[in-house]
Amino acid sequence: MEINESKNKFMPRLQIQSLSCGYKNERGYTEILKDINFYINKGEIVGLIGEIGSGKTTLLRAITGEILRSGGDIFYEGKSIFSKENYLNFRKKRIYVRQDAMDILKPRYSVEFQIKKLFKGGKYDRSNVERIFNNLGLSMDIMNMLPVQLSDGTRHRVLIAMALLIKPEILLLDEPTTGLDTYAIRGLLELLKEMAVSTSIIMINSDIIPVFQICDRIYVMKSGVIIEDGIWSDILHKPHHPYVKEIITSVPSISNRNKEYVDIDNKIEGGCVFLKKCRHMKEICKSDVPYIMDRDHGYRCLRYPEWYND
Repeated sequence: MEINESKNKFMPRLQIQSLSCGYKNERGYTEILKDINFYINKGEIVGLIGEIGSGKTTLLRAITGEILRSGGDIFYEGKSIFSKENYLNFRKKRIYVRQDAMDILKPRYSVEFQIKKLFKGGKYDRSNVERIFNNLGLSMDIMNMLPVQLSDGTRHRVLIAMALLIKPEILLLDEPTTGLDTYAIRGLLELLKEMAVSTSIIMINSDIIPVFQICDRIYVMKSGVIIEDGIWSDILHKPHHPYVKEIITSVPSISNRNKEYVDIDNKIEGGCVFLKKCRHMKEICKSDVPYIMDRDHGYRCLRYPEWYND
């Protein structure tokens, strides 16, 4: 399947349309993601935020074609990745750096050997490797070391460095700042900004501060659905969904160090995915919630803007 380019003047590099997918085991199929719509352009950095278990990593795995879909499609440059021919081409264009990918490095070969394997003939720009390593807080001394001699955090940074060296068209990063100190986080963000001239980057991060520092647009997920998306400044300064406001105001800072957080349990089912914990909940919230567009800002909340002004 292809997107008809004549009917779509706007052609993202990667586009997800009405995707539902999940996992299958001996007990049957469990759907995790529901009706996901998403896009990213060339040279754009897009962030995915949300609590643990919201479906962020599953979405990255869906983009790689690793999990079972029950509906919808994913298009790379207008062509579905679910056809064999298109998928093989797509695999060459994207890199996925998992949060738990430390064991991908071959244990019996040095870091330098594995970096050489990234390039035809094994020739690489040592000064560029040194620059990337320095930004990530890595010493060039580890080039001669085996992965088993490195800590988990160091191996993770080596994998990020290797992905940056390859410069894929699409880079998927799952918790790239985990284990990095402040200096290394700043260095990583600088490298990603450089890379985003030609690479489309999708980034998951539990710490939302780096996401708002670097991402052009942000998608917020909860319970397997996207509940809000928009330009980073719109999400930060005027969230349309109460859950997103909770995420932003819960970030530790001097301004909220004395804030008291009140746990809410509405003990009801159906409707909005934040229904049980929402302090702005009303009867209308028990209804099905469509995805509403406010110009380039999308959201799932039937009480916006009333709740925002409460």
